[in-house]
Amino acid sequence: MICVGTPARADGRLELTQLLEVTRQLGQAVARRRAGAPPLLLVFRSTVLPGTLEGLVLPTLEDVAGIPPGTAYEVAFNPEFLRESTAVEDHYAPPKIVIGERRPGLTGRLAGIYDDIAAPLFEVPFRVAETVKLVDNAFHALKVAFANEVGRICRGQDLDPQAVIDVFLADTKLNISPAYLRPGGPYGGSCLAKDLGAMVAMAQERGVAVPLLEGVRQSNRAHLDHLVEAVRRAAPPPGPVLLLGLSFKPGTDDLRESPLVDLAEELVRIGYDLRIVDPDVDPGRLLGANFARAAESRDTVLRRIAPGLAEALPDVTLVVLGKPLPALRAALPAGLPLLDIVRLRAPAG
Repeated sequence: MICVGTPARADGRLELTQLLEVTRQLGQAVARRRAGAPPLLLVFRSTVLPGTLEGLVLPTLEDVAGIPPGTAYEVAFNPEFLRESTAVEDHYAPPKIVIGERRPGLTGRLAGIYDDIAAPLFEVPFRVAETVKLVDNAFHALKVAFANEVGRICRGQDLDPQAVIDVFLADTKLNISPAYLRPGGPYGGSCLAKDLGAMVAMAQERGVAVPLLEGVRQSNRAHLDHLVEAVRRAAPPPGPVLLLGLSFKPGTDDLRESPLVDLAEELVRIGYDLRIVDPDVDPGRLLGANFARAAESRDTVLRRIAPGLAEALPDVTLVVLGKPLPALRAALPAGLPLLDIVRLRAPAG
């Protein structure tokens, strides 16, 4: 089990000197082992960036030991989720067990070390295991900063921050839950943008600094730009590109603050032949503020809504799934490139 320090450097990167040195020593130990000795299982636990096992540890081991993994030794990455002062307790009652491997199931369950520990077990590729630890701690830092910004806003309004956060924490359906935590499209709809804006404005009126909340809108816009670039990489203009979904949520025709309308407008602006299919949206039945939002995009977006999939598909080079529409997705021709922004994934290949 290898868990040496990987402290932060001045530029924010991780210092890997100790990790590299112990890796060399392990390679030398493998080279000295007698023929027929039981294979060593080298379990790395130090926090590292994704790609460190594949790009540094494995090549170093193979170079020093003179043989690749799989015979005299095998390598696993087992990130630790142990907190200072509660490490023993955390070992026996972990939130999860993560094992990174060269191939699924290659290291079993680390020679039974975790057999008597009840926790969800994830056997995943090295890069996933390496990234999970960083994501966990980034989210923990995000939660602390969010709670403290809420506290500052409450104090600025002569409110008890703990009373507010107690009510917030009681919601385990949406607030403290997996809800809204799947990588996908930008947030949309009238409520999130409006209420976030109100929170930021309230803080600013009292001179309360809330850079995290202020940055949420910037981050949301950056994600939309990321999706535009993903479309451009997958199918350069003019396409044609088919967008499945226009309203911000399944089962509603609400176009107000819909990121899919923003995405459609941007794709048209940069020269795409864009077709749109959304069974939830009937341009002739839009009312009120929803109609007003649609009118703003009438020339660029609404006229591109096709009556059905058959009319929109000819010559399409890419389909963008903007919201869950399982019937339409199932009806797509096999082999047609699909960018799923409902459950955002790494590019295939």
